Amino acid sequence: KLLPKAGPWMDTIKQLFGAMMLAVCAWVLSRVLSPRLMLLVWAVPGAVAAAVLWRGARGIRHLPVLARVAGAAVGAYALLLVAGAGLGGTDPLLPLPAWSAHPRELSFRTIKSVSDLDHEVQRAQASGRPVMLDFYADWCVSCKEMEKFTFTDPRVKQALSGFVLLQADVTANDATDQALMKHFGIVAPPDTLFFGADGAERRDLQLTGPESAGKFVQRVDAVRR
Repeated sequence: KLLPKAGPWMDTIKQLFGAMMLAVCAWVLSRVLSPRLMLLVWAVPGAVAAAVLWRGARGIRHLPVLARVAGAAVGAYALLLVAGAGLGGTDPLLPLPAWSAHPRELSFRTIKSVSDLDHEVQRAQASGRPVMLDFYADWCVSCKEMEKFTFTDPRVKQALSGFVLLQADVTANDATDQALMKHFGIVAPPDTLFFGADGAERRDLQLTGPESAGKFVQRVDAVRR
């Protein structure tokens, strides 16, 4: 008696799972497509889900109005994604550029090879400054998570004041990029390394993967000790 009876609503559920599979495809494509183009890609599962909810509301006997309201909301979001792509937006959560005024990110100095790194560490050591080296790639989702949520946090910016900030962009994954990652035993980004003011690598503080701003600040503070 408690189990719902089979009916047209089951077809709606099945089709919604299809929209979810399209969303999974969009998530996979986000690793290789530009952020602006991804807004259009994300609009596809949104539009499909909206159409399914609106059309399937007739088969949901008890909550047809709620289903249509949900469908209209999802459809409006899909339209915002399309409009955002046309206006130069890049954030699917805040598709319109006017909504996505993020705090300024950290300013990194780019390096490419092991010799570039050694040169920068020696310069930092001569001035008595610690170093942070961030490994980044355009196809790395977790790298963008760190860039968007951790590196923009005011506490992180304050903790890193006085640091020399270096970034190795390994998007191309060419021989030089691979040699640099192999030098530190890194399989793939994101990975963050720290060097003390004496130029010594603090391997005990190496970060693999993303981390919240609060924990990252504690890690940075430990470099100064």
